[in-house]
Amino acid sequence: MKKNLLLAVCSFLILFNSNAQSKVFKEVSDEISSQVNAIMQDGALVGYLMFTQLEKVSEDSFSYKISIMDENLNDIGVVNFREEKISLQSVAFEQDVLCLAYLKSNVIGQKFKKLKGYKSAAPTANNSIVTQFLNLEGKILKTNQIAVDIKTSTFKNNEGFFVGTGSLDHGIQLRNINQKGFALFYGDKDIQQLVTYTSTGEVLWKKNIDVAKYYSLFTTPNDIYMVVKKKDKMDEGGYEAWSYATADGKQYPNYEMKDKEGRSLKILSFDNDLTTGNLYAAGNIINPNKGNSYYTAKDVANGPYDGVFTISFNGHNKGDIKEVFTYWSGGDLKPEISTRGRLMENKHFAKYYHCSRDFNGNTYFAGTSFTKRPKIGAIVASVVFLPLLAPPILLAGLGYNKCYGKDAVILKQTPKGVLSIDNFVASSHPHVVVGRAPFEGFVNNKTFYHVTNSNTKSNYLIIDDTKNITLYNINKRQVTRTIPHKDGKIRTNVYPAKEGHILVSEYNQKEKYTRLSIEAL
Repeated sequence: MKKNLLLAVCSFLILFNSNAQSKVFKEVSDEISSQVNAIMQDGALVGYLMFTQLEKVSEDSFSYKISIMDENLNDIGVVNFREEKISLQSVAFEQDVLCLAYLKSNVIGQKFKKLKGYKSAAPTANNSIVTQFLNLEGKILKTNQIAVDIKTSTFKNNEGFFVGTGSLDHGIQLRNINQKGFALFYGDKDIQQLVTYTSTGEVLWKKNIDVAKYYSLFTTPNDIYMVVKKKDKMDEGGYEAWSYATADGKQYPNYEMKDKEGRSLKILSFDNDLTTGNLYAAGNIINPNKGNSYYTAKDVANGPYDGVFTISFNGHNKGDIKEVFTYWSGGDLKPEISTRGRLMENKHFAKYYHCSRDFNGNTYFAGTSFTKRPKIGAIVASVVFLPLLAPPILLAGLGYNKCYGKDAVILKQTPKGVLSIDNFVASSHPHVVVGRAPFEGFVNNKTFYHVTNSNTKSNYLIIDDTKNITLYNINKRQVTRTIPHKDGKIRTNVYPAKEGHILVSEYNQKEKYTRLSIEAL
């Protein structure tokens, strides 16, 4: 559910910048490291930021450079500064101000020649979160610091140094608040804290929040949401939506993610609605009896989910939260989807991974389809060798079913809850595996993203599989482009970019350079 996109973690030198919205980066040194982060505002990409650690200038400080680019990869400004060892965690943008969140430490990421040096520094480790606010001209407006308690350890690298390691219990999340400022969340050994800032870096309020297993931060102009996952009877359930007033941190009643019959819900997406700007959640309704068995193709074919849902958070009162639940067992679905979720058009099963909404309020569920067939040879062999005992036991352990990964599948749910199979999209298929093999990696080989264009009211789904990247126009229900991952020495990846565009990353293994291009869909 995170929007922040790490595009590269390597050493770069800019070689070329043209009007074609592309740049080439060349690897130059192992000592100089850079990372490129997307700059997000209200869930949309508005630019890119390159954070570079340069040379070490003293025993405990480095030179750093920040290069700011717009959504077309054009240079905007550069910031140079010195600081102790820091690592960039997140970036957000609001009212012409960039907010950068770092993890700062005199132990984590530091190299020690001897183990004694680490053991001397660790007991008095100075760890903190640094928030840095700067304008587009490169002026640092304000810097804040929050002390955090992190357990550290060490490992010996290939150079023979002892490197300090450690991380927050819950990593830094940062989002802008439209027309107001920024919200930041983190959790260390002691607390989970939500902090809000003005666009110039002044702290508005802080709030310690309750314990949960996982947290995801979202914002609207008037509210801050924490989508949390708590311990639950169902492994994939236990989600709640906690909301706070942006102005003063007032907490509203928690919303437990369950249907009207108390069935837990699995969230696949939590995002801003394209027309209202309000938040919505979408995903699967978990079967209370089979829902904790979802690891293999056999499990998925047995029906761990009862249907799909979309919940729109249009306010805090009960009447403002619109719930749409559609069940496989619904009478309207019998011609298309069985009570176990089987797609009757081609007798495939499916597991869903990604949800998005169009400009008309429809929700789309994208996933991987597959077939499950009996292993006739194994069944016959078990019967033939039944008197020997050992072969049938071995064959039973391997399973009597085999699974074939198939194309991507898209379901469409209307605002009134009418569900249909929208389309199947051709994609590369994994090898045949036994039905008891883990689903992830063996049956599913796809990753899904979506890109929108508010001018044309268009929605695109990016389907990234082992061999190709497929660009699919949801409105026209057709594939517009297929890009191979591998072409000679070039390795290509595709990411969401500004509205109606994608970012194409081409890495030349032989020449050791990466070309980033912004291309219209």
